[in-house]
Amino acid sequence: MVFYYKQGELPKKRHTVFTKDGKLVREEVFGINGFSGRYSLLYHLNPPTRIVRLEEWKDNSIQEWKSSGYRHHKLSTSKLRESNDAFLDRITLLFNEDTFISYVKTSEGESKVFYRNADFDEIYYVHEGEILFKSLFGEINVSQGDYLVVPRGSTYTFVFKKYSELLVVEGKQVELPKNYRNEYGQLVEGSFYYNRDIRLPTLRTYDEKGNYRLVIKTSNGFQFVELDTHPFDVVGWDGYLYPFALSVYDLEPITGKLHQPPTMYTTFTASNFVVCTFVPRLFDYHPQAVPISYYHNNVDADEMIFYSSGQFMSRRGISKGDITLHRGGHIHGPQPGAVELSLNKRGTYNDEVAVMVETQKRLKVSLYAKEIDDPSYPLSWYNY
Repeated sequence: MVFYYKQGELPKKRHTVFTKDGKLVREEVFGINGFSGRYSLLYHLNPPTRIVRLEEWKDNSIQEWKSSGYRHHKLSTSKLRESNDAFLDRITLLFNEDTFISYVKTSEGESKVFYRNADFDEIYYVHEGEILFKSLFGEINVSQGDYLVVPRGSTYTFVFKKYSELLVVEGKQVELPKNYRNEYGQLVEGSFYYNRDIRLPTLRTYDEKGNYRLVIKTSNGFQFVELDTHPFDVVGWDGYLYPFALSVYDLEPITGKLHQPPTMYTTFTASNFVVCTFVPRLFDYHPQAVPISYYHNNVDADEMIFYSSGQFMSRRGISKGDITLHRGGHIHGPQPGAVELSLNKRGTYNDEVAVMVETQKRLKVSLYAKEIDDPSYPLSWYNY
């Protein structure tokens, strides 16, 4: 995050003695990029380093579908099995060294494990469901249409209030776009959203002892450890690094006489990829506008789109929950007849919600994706 925030009880000065009920409170510097990047200071009732037992290591190697060729793909998440755990059992569909794109279907219930991703920031998009996110920073309620951004290294867990489906994007340096921010970090006029649209956690402190299982994820696998004090024992924190939520329905699309490029819908930037959100908006209103995406060939980028809700005017044969992967070097755009049908939509309202991840490095396709792939999709510009 790019603005300062604080919650709970804090000492007057950092790195000084702080006691609560006669007990020394332990300060943690939680930060990225060494001691020069963004950070927050967290104040624990117990030493956050305390581990009772080192448990098993679980490999998390992703198997690539190496014979998939180099083509466009359409993946139907409706065909995926339910995940046993949103963190441990998310199903990775597309990936490279910078980005992992996964999907989760999970039933109502509370996670029995606490989570920490050591290598990647996480963006959860709630396609369906209602969830209580609980972390050492506090709690945030999220539901359909919400993004939840969790900085790497955060300790958290979930309570699923109902059956839920989530798209998960992992990467590094997830930020609010720099072109939206002034020199003070405030979101400027004309940006896609404003500071007050960002929902921050509400601190809740747990002063409890017991047996708590924590899993730390790296790009290669999971390390399980056991703690004897509740990991959410923070009595106060402040800084610039913390989880937050943002609803797609609070985004403010910038429209014009002619069709706007996807860069106008950039929601987050990251290392070697961006996340854009296509949200309900007015169609282009020039009397001769073609209010639909033009054919394009972004040679240096791969483009994944997750179709969440509404009418996807440029594509036929797409259902809610589908994912398309359009390869750089292959031209893509509206399917046959879509341009003609769009011409009477000028100035009307489009209700689609879709999430786009555009990567600067080629995405690999996993064996999980092979199971839900439509092999006829690359010919859809000819066969429709």
